[in-house]
Amino acid sequence: MAGRLPREFIDDLIARIDIVDLIDARVPLKKSGSSFMARCPFHSEKTPSFSVSREKQFYHCFGCGAHGNAISFLMDYERQSFPEALETLAALAGIDLPKTAPDPGANPAVSLQPIYDILDRAAGFYAQQLRDHPTAEQAKTYLLKRGLTGEMAHRYRIGYAPPGWNNLPADWPRTPLIQSGLVIETDRSSYDRFRQRIMFPIRDRRGRTIGFGGRTLGDETPKYLNSPETAAFKKGKELYGLHELLEADSKPRRILVVEGYMDVIALAQHGMTEAVATLGTSTSTEHVRVLFRFTREIVFCFDGDTAGHKAAWRALEASLPLLREGREIRFMHLPSGEDPDSLIRKEGRDAFDSRIREAAPFSDYLFRTLQTDLDLRSVEGRAALQKQARELLDRLPVGIFKEMMAQRLGEITGVVNTAPPPRRTENRPRSPSGQPRPPSAWRDLVSLLLHRPQLAGLISPDVRARLTANPRAGPLIARILEYTDQQAAPHAGMLFEYLRETPEGTLASNILRRRLLTPEDGMETEFVGALDRVLALLREDRLNQLIDKSKHGQLTDDEREELRKLTGGKS
Repeated sequence: MAGRLPREFIDDLIARIDIVDLIDARVPLKKSGSSFMARCPFHSEKTPSFSVSREKQFYHCFGCGAHGNAISFLMDYERQSFPEALETLAALAGIDLPKTAPDPGANPAVSLQPIYDILDRAAGFYAQQLRDHPTAEQAKTYLLKRGLTGEMAHRYRIGYAPPGWNNLPADWPRTPLIQSGLVIETDRSSYDRFRQRIMFPIRDRRGRTIGFGGRTLGDETPKYLNSPETAAFKKGKELYGLHELLEADSKPRRILVVEGYMDVIALAQHGMTEAVATLGTSTSTEHVRVLFRFTREIVFCFDGDTAGHKAAWRALEASLPLLREGREIRFMHLPSGEDPDSLIRKEGRDAFDSRIREAAPFSDYLFRTLQTDLDLRSVEGRAALQKQARELLDRLPVGIFKEMMAQRLGEITGVVNTAPPPRRTENRPRSPSGQPRPPSAWRDLVSLLLHRPQLAGLISPDVRARLTANPRAGPLIARILEYTDQQAAPHAGMLFEYLRETPEGTLASNILRRRLLTPEDGMETEFVGALDRVLALLREDRLNQLIDKSKHGQLTDDEREELRKLTGGKS
């Protein structure tokens, strides 16, 4: 589904679906007060902590912090993409999806289906060339030398691009050939991109061919050539072998990320079908996000050389924004001169599986790598580790995992209270002692608004301006108020959708992972109290600003009057 559906349609779709019925059909729920409870489907637990609210059209786990609306549940539980979740909900509601507007910046002349069709035809063409072309013997010899069976070649649709500049059929439509990257067009001529290469079709999760990787059999460079970025192929979001992995196991216990196409295929041939590979690029945050939709454990498997360690560190950094309790990432480096293909053939599946189980946990790998060139016997070494680690830990989502990583850093460096400081602390309200205030009042205020957006009606216009001016919480509060102004009957499920894929939405998700202890019938009272506390912080912060200015400069008449009122109010 290209483009974006109108927000009005998505809001209407969410309003038509009862999230309780949707989840109960997949995870049996039991009534508990005004909500419904179950054991959380996203982490192991003995006591039910997964709560679903019909009033809010929202679910929240008090154990692992999982939360969202009907769309989020389908994406997380059934591993559907955002468009697929909308299609599922539309089918349940008995309505058709409207035609979508193209994405901003997209070429309206590019229709994806002809591109998918021509890429699929090309995959069949290359597979036939591997079987029948007279120059394919070298390719067959290479594949046999790598131990590839016919079954694996068929499963992964491996093919062969013969030598020559124009092997693709001349009667195929030219436009999709060029748009797909199969043919390169110049001012004077056009020619096939892939020549004399073993061809590895790259398929998306739905099994559609979206591009190719080609391994040279001659002296051409590069050794591996990938399709260019196209409307159908985004290297930073796709993973080789994911379609085949999910065909073998739709809910894998773990996913192994390796470096090459043949590594994926060789492991599958030995019965290890849980491997994928990035497409000639570093591991991206989007890669990690995609994988965590299908598993709770990711193991990065790279060479043991310098390049392999750099690739692992880039994968670690890409993973930081997505790591929280209930998710696990580990790192495995191979012996010198080995790749997964050679190692599993040499040692066997059981020994290779044992290596995976012994892979370094994320925490060990991070701290061990940072300590490589530091002397922790010295103050300088411990201080350097403290600084470097804090910069990384600050990128972790708020939660138990982040707190435990901070504790681990404190144990290593001997520094007490090593929790990473919130960003932009210079903008947080400060007490007269000059210390940053705990953000609990602001967090409580925003958390209650997220759970019950109707509470926005209790905020007066003049207070709105003061809240939204706050540099940390202000943008999120402004977004919430923007939503509630548009809705006669706002609820948490729709608000969550309104915030999706916005910077404020990321902050909202981090806040929602914290447990809200306030019962439903006490939310309004708690909100009024939180609002009073926030306003008191703002008054005190303004008072401190005026006092500080009076010591270093001249106050205006209006500022002196404001200071008089503030000090009078305090007394």
